[in-house]
Amino acid sequence: MGICVKAYLVTRDSVTLQTPEVKVIHIPFADEDTLYVFDERVGYLEIRGREKIQEFINRLRSEKQTSQ
Repeated sequence: MGICVKAYLVTRDSVTLQTPEVKVIHIPFADEDTLYVFDERVGYLEIRGREKIQEFINRLRSEKQTSQ
């Protein structure tokens, strides 16, 4: 049985990064882009700001590629 990780991106930008690992929720009045990650092992993580979110997703992708 695998570890359950869920990620949700809250953004007001209708054109945003698309990745199968992250569900995108468009909220027109959101203050800034925020990524919410729920992981069974480590709990809850909140990442704010488009640059930090992109860095986090790129890191996940590179880890996924090296583990394959």
